Amino acid sequence: MSASLPPDIPSARAYFPRGMSQPASGFRFSMDALLLACFAPPGGATRVVDLGCGCGVVGQGWMLRHPETVATVTGLDVNQQMLDCAVANATRLGLEARYTVLRADVARLRDEPGVAPESCELVLCNPPYREPGTGRRPADQGRDTARFGSKAPLPAFVAAASALLKHRKRACFIGLAARLPELLEQMGEHRLTPKRLLLVYSRVDEPARLALVEAMKNGGLGLTVEPPLVLYRDRGEGSGLSPQALAFCPFLACNA
Repeated sequence: MSASLPPDIPSARAYFPRGMSQPASGFRFSMDALLLACFAPPGGATRVVDLGCGCGVVGQGWMLRHPETVATVTGLDVNQQMLDCAVANATRLGLEARYTVLRADVARLRDEPGVAPESCELVLCNPPYREPGTGRRPADQGRDTARFGSKAPLPAFVAAASALLKHRKRACFIGLAARLPELLEQMGEHRLTPKRLLLVYSRVDEPARLALVEAMKNGGLGLTVEPPLVLYRDRGEGSGLSPQALAFCPFLACNA
């Protein structure tokens, strides 16, 4: 995904997510971000915040997936290099009028200027998947922060999402299926009621790898568990992306 984008905006949008600007030695986004961008519904949102936005792929992908929306998206991240890339990507895609960035620490969001509580209708969040001490740590600080939550652990992201949301508005998360109980527990502690759950499988005969969750702030009971999303058809020569995966997230065609 490091090739140059075509010069005109329509071609750049058709080319997405290939060519996204990313720090050469920093964290690289994966298909998880693309899945989240396609999972989150517009829901009439006018202000959206992407927590831990990185190079902007989730928020900008969400805008491209829902061209009918006129919502503004704020990408929030602690890494200035990532934010610079997010701004460059928004410009290439012709989204700069509705996409802004803010350097802020998710774990100290209440102390950050420019972030008003209960000011948005949708929060997008692809938080760090690993806890510090649970795997090999990368040497690059940006990769370490994005992968292990060394700056802000999962509870901080859930708390920030709840603080930013208006009453009965929604947040969408993606995370490891193995950490789904922890995510749901944290949501309960911060007044976020799970309303929609989608489990993602690499192949039909394997355990779920990822979980996508949509939650409502101060929502009532009632959870829809959607049909499973299976990413790959088979193994070996027949292991390409499944038609279901491409229909759910056309952006995955860049990996076909």
